[in-house]
Amino acid sequence: MVELILEQSKSKTGKHAIRSLLFKWDNEIKQLNPKGSKVLPIYREGEASAVNLREKGIFVYARFVRNLKGKVRGRVMVIKDGVVSLEMNYRKLKLKRISGDPALYSYVKAVMDYLKIPVKRTNLK
Repeated sequence: MVELILEQSKSKTGKHAIRSLLFKWDNEIKQLNPKGSKVLPIYREGEASAVNLREKGIFVYARFVRNLKGKVRGRVMVIKDGVVSLEMNYRKLKLKRISGDPALYSYVKAVMDYLKIPVKRTNLK
């Protein structure tokens, strides 16, 4: 069982923002909006909820933060049967593997294509 925070919030000025999304793989990528307990978001405007993943299957959790200069950083995790199997960082249009099985990269690529997030290079070493 993995506990995830699904959040969509921004600062009062709108210069900082966080967005986290959850996807399920069923022969294609599908975005999930499960209900969970409400928690306090990081920024002032928006909402956040804590969700427990109890289902079996392949899930992709993506969390992106936009900073003051408009640069986006993120973290993408592939969760397979309740265990984090692949973890990657997104920074400067590049994806870098932190830990896990690089064979699961196809799920991350499917999510990035679905969200239309540009990826210039990938490091799976």
